Amino acid sequence: MLDCCVLFEKGGNYDQEEIKWYQGQMDDIKKMIEDSKTTRIEKVKELVDEILRLKKDPDSEFNDAYKSSIEELSAKDGLGKTYGQPRRFAQERLRSEMTKCEEA
Repeated sequence: MLDCCVLFEKGGNYDQEEIKWYQGQMDDIKKMIEDSKTTRIEKVKELVDEILRLKKDPDSEFNDAYKSSIEELSAKDGLGKTYGQPRRFAQERLRSEMTKCEEA
């Protein structure tokens, strides 16, 4: 665009300072475009990395949440091998004590 601007000295409509000002404006725009381009490239790389991670193990987050929920539920209700054994032991102990009391 600026190459097409003819200076006053050559019979045109533009001054040298005016062309310098336009060049400065275009340099600012070019810098904004380059910054935007760099930012978008970084975002695309992040998205590609995330896609590849999910492609390898799409349900990893779900499995982690599922395991955590099962663990919390088992602890709350006293179920399973880890949390159920102490509950069953306590119940058996209570039953045997109640039986002893009833017999006495």
